[in-house]
Amino acid sequence: MIGQAQIGTTMLALLLGGCAASASPGWDGRFGDANRVLNAQQVIDPAAPTKNAQATPTADGRTVRQAAERHVDTYRNPPAATVINLGVTGAASSGR
Repeated sequence: MIGQAQIGTTMLALLLGGCAASASPGWDGRFGDANRVLNAQQVIDPAAPTKNAQATPTADGRTVRQAAERHVDTYRNPPAATVINLGVTGAASSGR
């Protein structure tokens, strides 16, 4: 039979266990390194933002507005759907 003292001691140990220092300080210090390395490997030219800081956009306001209007219009009047029929049906053969 479990006594009150054993239950109290167990509860105290569980509560204090949450306050203990991490068992893996080496891992905690490097947490997220793999993600940072992966993101860095996906960048083609890390210096691109500084090299292109003075670049001017190649589109003027009228072109951008017309493109946005055409984009919105595709939602108002979507193009006809293209259906490709492969001749597959769901009907089962009668086996005769």
